[in-house]
Order: sequence, then structure tokens, then C-alpha cells
Amino acid sequence: MSAYQAFGELKTPSDLLRKLTHDIERLETTPQDQYAAFDFFVTAEHITDWVYPNSKANREELRSSEAILRITSHIANGAKHFEAKAKHHNSVAGIEKARYVAAGYVEEGYFKDPLIIHLTPEEATNLKTTTEVTVIYLARKVVDYWSQSGKIA
Repeated sequence: MSAYQAFGELKTPSDLLRKLTHDIERLETTPQDQYAAFDFFVTAEHITDWVYPNSKANREELRSSEAILRITSHIANGAKHFEAKAKHHNSVAGIEKARYVAAGYVEEGYFKDPLIIHLTPEEATNLKTTTEVTVIYLARKVVDYWSQSGKIA
């Protein structure tokens, strides 16, 4: 068994929650930052693993029972693998960068082109929102969930 534990000073679920706060600040500054969004959702997906490191059943049950965690899992796995192929990934219909003008027409960064997530109608209803949300809106929902869940000390 490996002696490798943690990642520098990221050692607990609350450390990952602080990292999410850092990543959301990056997104609020530059809402089109796909790198920050990738970092945010991949980190958010793994908080469940850190909360229940020794119980796959608890992780699966928690992810399947919470809309925000199903959506997070779908986004993170789609980002990591370019396509979320697992049958349980049925929360997100697509992700796009909303553009005011065509790509290449003006210098990148001239407009703040937010990342838009298209939720399935069922998950939008579960979150009590529309099917089209910004990545920042969803990221705030994720942070709120973990901050209020009582699962992170």
C-alpha cells in the first residue's frame, strides 16, 4: 500500500471546500475561464470520495440522492473523459461558451463569454431552476450544498 496521502496541504474535505471557494473566485473574475471551471467541478466531484473514503456504497448513495451531486459528477466525468458514458450520467445535456460574437472575430477575453450548462429538464426541476444556467450559478449551488450539508467538519 502506498504511503502517499493528501496533496500538499489539501488533506481533508474542508480543505477541498476551501479550494472550491478559491476556484469560484477565479470563475467570478473570469466567467469564461474553462480551466477554473474544470478545476472546480473535478474538485467538487471528489469531495464525496474524501467524505466517505472507505465506503463506495455511501459515496454512490449520496451522489445518486442529491441532484447537485449527480450534476457535478456528470460534468466532472464528462470533462475528465471528454464524454460521460456511464448510464447514470443523465443530468446535463451540454456545456457551451456563450459568445456575443463568433470565435476569432475579436481578441479572446474582450467579451466575458460565460460558460453555460444545459441541464436536463428533470434535473432543472430538481434544482428548481431553468434548464440553462451559468457555471457560476451552479458552482455556487455546489459550494452551498457542501457548506450546509453537515458532512464536512
